[in-house]
Amino acid sequence: MDKKTLYKKAEKAMTHAFSAAKQSVKLMSEKAGEAAHVTKLLLEKAAVEHRVTKKFAQLGGLIYERALRQGRPASSADEDIQALIEETRKLDLELAQIEAELVEEKRQKSKA
Repeated sequence: MDKKTLYKKAEKAMTHAFSAAKQSVKLMSEKAGEAAHVTKLLLEKAAVEHRVTKKFAQLGGLIYERALRQGRPASSADEDIQALIEETRKLDLELAQIEAELVEEKRQKSKA
């Protein structure tokens, strides 16, 4: 085999190896991006769940304060109670949206 043929074969092998390496890096980047996105969603979910828990605690505290300490009836018609219920409902919707995104991510991952 002459030097020219050897050089062409070596160049072809190196080009093929470089192409395979680029594909591997691209695939790893995509997988890392997917994992980062799922992690971000899980963190958002935990944060919203925490905020919902805090709203429930505020609501329970307000009702307890009114009903037991002040002797007043607590009603969902009270503006402050209604506001807490509405804030909790919005957080609940946000949580449902995040959970739907997580389900979609899992579905996409299982298709791949």
